[in-house]
Amino acid sequence: MTDRDSVPRWLLWLTASVATGWLLYTLRGVLAPFFFAFLIAYMLDPLVDRIEAMPLLRNSRIARGTGIAVLLVGVFAVTTVLLFVVAPMVFEQISNFVKRLPALLERSRAEWEPLLAQYGLTMPTSVAEGLEELHLDFQQIVAKSYTPVSAAVKWLLGGTVSALGALLAALIVPIFAFYLTYDFDNIMESLANFVPPRHRPQTYSFFRDIDAVLGQFFRGQFTVMAILAVLYSVGYGLIGVPLALPIGIMAGLLSFIPYAGSLTALGAALLMTALDWQGWTQVLWVIGVHFTIQGLEGFVITPKVMGDTVGISAIAVMFALLVGGELLGFTGVLLAIPAAAVVKILIQRADDQYRRSQFFVGGDGASRDASEDQKHQV
Repeated sequence: MTDRDSVPRWLLWLTASVATGWLLYTLRGVLAPFFFAFLIAYMLDPLVDRIEAMPLLRNSRIARGTGIAVLLVGVFAVTTVLLFVVAPMVFEQISNFVKRLPALLERSRAEWEPLLAQYGLTMPTSVAEGLEELHLDFQQIVAKSYTPVSAAVKWLLGGTVSALGALLAALIVPIFAFYLTYDFDNIMESLANFVPPRHRPQTYSFFRDIDAVLGQFFRGQFTVMAILAVLYSVGYGLIGVPLALPIGIMAGLLSFIPYAGSLTALGAALLMTALDWQGWTQVLWVIGVHFTIQGLEGFVITPKVMGDTVGISAIAVMFALLVGGELLGFTGVLLAIPAAAVVKILIQRADDQYRRSQFFVGGDGASRDASEDQKHQV
């Protein structure tokens, strides 16, 4: 008997898992760009496969490269629109709002000060005083917060990488994403060959289940985020809410965190409405637009885009994001949803194995036979 045979198999797996976890934690800052690149390749691969399967490209040696090129043109077009159309509009709205802010505060003081005085509250007399009273020390807020959003902000502000590192990561991500997308099928096939033949059916089935959950979740969630950003921006803009476009974009980006996007949109829109006070009718318009969009999201957009097969509940998503942000920072936020999907599949398979075990069934299957007899009697 060799030393390897004398070591329990579960101990080897436990040691390997702990070592892998420690390595991922140690290299979390370095791995973030590579994870971004893999995520992009993972989401683009089905689109590339569809383009590659088109009749004109089906038998071409450059089919996959052509598919990636078509997608890159689309991505470049969207990026150009965002940089040269949407971004200037956002900056213009913010600039105009900042110019109007002193006058808005003065007018809102006249509207709200009598009401607030009844409760012993006062309003700031200037923008500087208001910021001072609110203690809007952004770094302190981020330092004291442990939400997934704060983890992302801390990472972007330099909590884990320097500005040079962030620039380097921004250059690395598209390059790696291109090569990963180009060789995605070959990479997956090479990884699959490492699985022993006797374990391949179970392993392939396991990863197919994960792919079904993750693929639909990520691709669907990004689509939902974009739709919500447009709806909030247009809806609030039509009723005259200040900063409608930035509020809509922020709400769309935060919508992957359950309830965060919705609460952010409603809170920011009501705050802007209170500053630019036009009466309670405007408040009712804001609430009406907000809940109309919420109804569309809940009953039309999410069911149509994501379907009913995703299977990751809102509570599970929130818990996974909080735990991931606490343990690994921004990298943990990125890994939270995939980890939740893996855990979900593992629990389902463990439950299936348990319900087919002799302990649950009852030895030689007596319980199963008894239940079948009861069904026939009924």
